[in-house]
Amino acid sequence: MDRWTTVHRFCRLHPQLNRSTVYQVVRGSYGGDMARQEKRIWDVLNGTDEEALVFEVIKGDACAHCNAPQPCTRCDHTFRIAARAATRFFSG
Repeated sequence: MDRWTTVHRFCRLHPQLNRSTVYQVVRGSYGGDMARQEKRIWDVLNGTDEEALVFEVIKGDACAHCNAPQPCTRCDHTFRIAARAATRFFSG
Protein backbone atom coordinates (compact mmCIF):
# COMPACT_ATOMS: atom_id res chain seq x y z
CA MET A 1 0.00 0.00 0.00
CA ASP A 2 3.02 2.29 -0.05
CA ARG A 3 1.93 3.43 -3.50
CA TRP A 4 -1.16 5.14 -2.00
CA THR A 5 0.51 6.40 1.21
CA THR A 6 -2.57 5.68 3.37
CA VAL A 7 -5.35 3.12 3.59
CA HIS A 8 -7.83 5.99 3.42
CA ARG A 9 -6.45 7.19 0.08
CA PHE A 10 -6.36 3.64 -1.30
CA CYS A 11 -10.03 3.18 -0.39
CA ARG A 12 -11.03 6.51 -1.93
CA LEU A 13 -9.44 5.42 -5.20
CA HIS A 14 -11.14 2.00 -5.02
CA PRO A 15 -14.74 2.62 -3.92
CA GLN A 16 -15.71 -1.00 -4.56
CA LEU A 17 -13.98 -1.80 -1.25
CA ASN A 18 -15.56 -0.93 2.08
CA ARG A 19 -13.16 1.34 3.97
CA SER A 20 -13.90 -0.02 7.46
CA THR A 21 -13.50 -3.60 6.21
CA VAL A 22 -10.10 -2.77 4.68
CA TYR A 23 -8.95 -1.19 7.94
CA GLN A 24 -10.10 -4.25 9.91
CA VAL A 25 -8.33 -6.63 7.51
CA VAL A 26 -5.11 -4.58 7.69
CA ARG A 27 -5.29 -4.63 11.51
CA GLY A 28 -6.12 -8.34 11.53
CA SER A 29 -9.36 -7.79 13.45
CA TYR A 30 -11.90 -8.57 10.72
CA GLY A 31 -14.59 -10.83 12.17
CA GLY A 32 -15.84 -12.37 8.93
CA ASP A 33 -14.22 -14.41 6.18
CA MET A 34 -10.71 -12.92 6.33
CA ALA A 35 -9.42 -14.95 3.36
CA ARG A 36 -12.24 -13.73 1.12
CA GLN A 37 -11.65 -10.09 2.05
CA GLU A 38 -7.89 -10.41 1.64
CA LYS A 39 -8.45 -11.86 -1.83
CA ARG A 40 -10.73 -8.94 -2.77
CA ILE A 41 -8.09 -6.45 -1.63
CA TRP A 42 -5.27 -8.29 -3.41
CA ASP A 43 -7.37 -8.48 -6.58
CA VAL A 44 -7.74 -4.71 -6.51
CA LEU A 45 -4.03 -4.25 -5.82
CA ASN A 46 -3.10 -6.54 -8.71
CA GLY A 47 -5.73 -5.16 -11.09
CA THR A 48 -7.63 -8.44 -11.31
CA ASP A 49 -10.78 -7.37 -9.48
CA GLU A 50 -13.59 -9.06 -11.43
CA GLU A 51 -16.23 -6.87 -9.84
CA ALA A 52 -14.43 -3.72 -11.02
CA LEU A 53 -14.12 -5.14 -14.53
CA VAL A 54 -17.84 -6.00 -14.63
CA PHE A 55 -18.62 -2.50 -13.31
CA GLU A 56 -16.62 -0.92 -16.14
CA VAL A 57 -18.46 -3.01 -18.74
CA ILE A 58 -21.89 -2.17 -17.31
CA LYS A 59 -21.04 1.52 -16.96
CA GLY A 60 -19.50 1.72 -20.42
CA ASP A 61 -22.51 0.18 -22.11
CA ALA A 62 -25.09 2.14 -20.13
CA CYS A 63 -23.28 5.47 -20.57
CA ALA A 64 -22.97 4.90 -24.33
CA HIS A 65 -26.78 4.91 -24.51
CA CYS A 66 -27.33 7.86 -22.16
CA ASN A 67 -27.91 11.52 -23.00
CA ALA A 68 -26.27 12.87 -19.83
CA PRO A 69 -23.05 14.85 -20.28
CA GLN A 70 -19.98 12.62 -20.06
CA PRO A 71 -18.21 11.77 -17.81
CA CYS A 72 -20.92 11.30 -15.22
CA THR A 73 -20.99 9.37 -11.95
CA ARG A 74 -24.71 9.71 -11.25
CA CYS A 75 -25.51 6.01 -11.73
CA ASP A 76 -22.25 4.51 -10.42
CA HIS A 77 -23.84 3.27 -7.18
CA THR A 78 -26.47 1.32 -9.14
CA PHE A 79 -23.82 -0.03 -11.53
CA ARG A 80 -21.68 -1.21 -8.57
CA ILE A 81 -24.64 -3.06 -7.08
CA ALA A 82 -25.31 -4.74 -10.44
CA ALA A 83 -21.62 -5.62 -10.86
CA ARG A 84 -21.48 -7.13 -7.36
CA ALA A 85 -24.60 -9.21 -8.03
CA ALA A 86 -23.35 -10.41 -11.42
CA THR A 87 -19.93 -11.31 -10.01
CA ARG A 88 -21.47 -13.30 -7.15
CA PHE A 89 -23.88 -15.05 -9.51
CA PHE A 90 -21.19 -16.17 -11.95
CA SER A 91 -18.57 -17.06 -9.32
CA GLY A 92 -20.67 -19.85 -7.94
